[in-house]
Amino acid sequence: MMNAMMKLFKMTCEDTSPLLSESLDHPLPLGKRLRVKIHLAMCKFCRFYVNQMLIIRNLAHRIGREDDPAGEDRRLTDEAKTRIKLELKNHP
Repeated sequence: MMNAMMKLFKMTCEDTSPLLSESLDHPLPLGKRLRVKIHLAMCKFCRFYVNQMLIIRNLAHRIGREDDPAGEDRRLTDEAKTRIKLELKNHP
């Protein structure tokens, strides 16, 4: 019964997994968000999948920060901008 209802409303794992990935990038529209919530309430495999994706995303963010010695502040100083502009002006 439950599987038939999930198929009827396009809430199979195959239909839901792209929405799970999409939901990590940006907020989903209400209809898609409801489909995901309903599916996750019924499917332990997709709950596991989304938890794994969150772990991987968080690790990737953490590794990216560790590999960047400059940290978050990567803007050029006003002095550096002026020097670059002067160099560009002086070279044809």
